Amino acid sequence: MNKKRTSSSPANISTSPAKAWFTWSFAALFYLYQLVLRNFPGVMTEDLMRDFSVEACTLGILSAFYLLSYSSLQIPVGLGMDKFGPTRLLRGAILLCCVGTTLFAIADSFYLACFGRFLIGMGATCAFLGSVKLGTLWFPPEKLALVVGLTMVAATVGAMLGQAPLALLVDILGWREALLYVVVPLGVFLAAGIWFFVKDGPRGYARAGVAPSEVTPKLLLVHLKDIVTNYRIWAIGFYGALMYLPMLAFIDLWGIPFLSERYGIDRATAGSMTTMYYIGIGIGSPLFALISNALKKRKLPMIIGAVFSIMLNAVAIYMPDVPPFYMYVLLLAAGISFSSQPLIFSAVCQLTPLSSNGTVVSFTNMLVMILGVLAQPLVGWFLDLSWGGHIVNGVPYYTVEDYRFALLVVPISLILSLVLMVFIPETFPRPGAKKKA
Repeated sequence: MNKKRTSSSPANISTSPAKAWFTWSFAALFYLYQLVLRNFPGVMTEDLMRDFSVEACTLGILSAFYLLSYSSLQIPVGLGMDKFGPTRLLRGAILLCCVGTTLFAIADSFYLACFGRFLIGMGATCAFLGSVKLGTLWFPPEKLALVVGLTMVAATVGAMLGQAPLALLVDILGWREALLYVVVPLGVFLAAGIWFFVKDGPRGYARAGVAPSEVTPKLLLVHLKDIVTNYRIWAIGFYGALMYLPMLAFIDLWGIPFLSERYGIDRATAGSMTTMYYIGIGIGSPLFALISNALKKRKLPMIIGAVFSIMLNAVAIYMPDVPPFYMYVLLLAAGISFSSQPLIFSAVCQLTPLSSNGTVVSFTNMLVMILGVLAQPLVGWFLDLSWGGHIVNGVPYYTVEDYRFALLVVPISLILSLVLMVFIPETFPRPGAKKKA
């Protein structure tokens, strides 16, 4: 569908680069913040099981309430940002995260904690999409790859803060106090910045290069129909979801208790190990982008990333007698190999018109995250299935072998991601090819 593009674009609207980066930085910080919120159950698993009197499967369900709302709202949020711009949605979203975290911290019942987790996921939906959308509004097209790359760096920092540093804070203050007195106030401070400093774009700029009058509900639905009926987008999305599962099921939730039990270490030290995975992502994301551009291929780097992910995750989980130092190295390398996964967003954008890129990114992100709704409780269910019934200090005691049995879903999902490459086309832009608006 060809649409006449407006003359307004970041390239011909006068604005200070410093102002553009300053404005975008608040959305990037929100993305950083929501990674802390997503990860915090992983550093307090024993506390949550004890306080809410639940076992592993039920704790997985509690954690997955975040992913349930996050994944189910991707398409509505993507459509809303294409229609209204990101600012209004970002303002409400950050406040929703603060409310949800407060409810979780004060919850005296499992169900209230689930509701708080659900609200956090609702608000977090806007973080990544808002960062990318602001990038399209404030920067010229040639800067967008850098903006997305830096957004991933922000995610890496947030995930790292949600591992060892948060675990240490929980050990010092307690999990409720850490959320109420540190995490929530940081969210309120960030919310003030978004409310006062974030704007949709430089004055005179038409959102996304399309006149507002052209962005009608009918046009948005036409774009959505084209996306949903494209099997190649589904294949790319499921590849991304299966590659993402080790992070959601292993690193984010069960990695710290598994490593604590395996090495007999405290959760802060175990969190420092899982943090290496995110450092690897920070290194690997720009590296795979450079490799992809140098090879002028998207598909080959995605295959390479899947192959190495299978090997490295299998060794990290199942090889006996891995010294702690080598576990740090393994998880760093696994994070680097995972970094082929963000190439899916470039791939799906190349399969759709420019005017629907926001919607296709949200649809793909929904497919990626919705698998986590099933994966986290599934690993917990397998843990309970393998569990011998032992209780220590009011908490179910899971052995290393219990964790290894439950984490079989990790290598299986990675193998399936490699199989899906059969259905994924090469999407690297051909020389001289032009995209429709």
